[in-house]
Amino acid sequence: MITNDENHQKEFTVMHGVGIFVLLLVASVIVGGISMLVFGLHLTVILTEAVVLLVPLSFLYAGGHSFRHSLAYPQRLGFNFWILVGAATVFLLVVISDVSGYVHQLMPRPKMQQEALLKLFVAKTWPEYLFRIFAAGALAGFCEEFAFRGFLQSIFSKRMGGLKGFVLTAFLFALMHLDPWNFAGVFLLGLFLGYLVYLTGNLWVAIFVHALSNSISFSVGFFSPDVGTDFGFTFPPYITLLCTFLFILSLDFIRKVHQRRQQVKMSTG
Repeated sequence: MITNDENHQKEFTVMHGVGIFVLLLVASVIVGGISMLVFGLHLTVILTEAVVLLVPLSFLYAGGHSFRHSLAYPQRLGFNFWILVGAATVFLLVVISDVSGYVHQLMPRPKMQQEALLKLFVAKTWPEYLFRIFAAGALAGFCEEFAFRGFLQSIFSKRMGGLKGFVLTAFLFALMHLDPWNFAGVFLLGLFLGYLVYLTGNLWVAIFVHALSNSISFSVGFFSPDVGTDFGFTFPPYITLLCTFLFILSLDFIRKVHQRRQQVKMSTG
């Protein structure tokens, strides 16, 4: 999270944040497009994520802020907290899969786009799969969460309030993917990521969830190719309803576990 401990640090406004997002989007599209033509898929993924990290990082340093403080680990969250967050992520992914599946059924993707996405998301060999876990899991989780929850959400929340800040960030996060078929699902994931950072002030929770969700998605495409290649796949309604209920329940447990830990810390500190 962005901190403002020194007098010389620049105070970013909401318009600054929106402008930086537009620059980030344009730079990613340009670098990704050129890199795909010149270097191919694998290096393009790495270069695009590097742009996602470097654009906000440049403004962070230009404003006199500390990268180290932005990645601060303000408190230990406890093993049970991480387990709850992981479980909630799995439940949410089922809901997101259904939302995206119904959108694809109502508005099928053009065949050319489907083929391009399959080439990106469905690995055919173990080296390809491991590369995608690294690039789209660990690397994307770190770079994108630093840019959105660590940088942009900090700006918006400070100026607009915590709730409005993480909702706007989630909207821009979904917009960044330039994928109307998955916009609703990515927006839901962004809301969850934003809420976790809003609740804990800890960016590493969002990095963990982002990396976990991407890794699960790529794993499904690798180990269950029939499901991974079916853009209109949906779960039976009772499974979706159950996972929706369990996700909401998990959110409540996450909040209560964090609050209890905060109370214990205050009483012993």
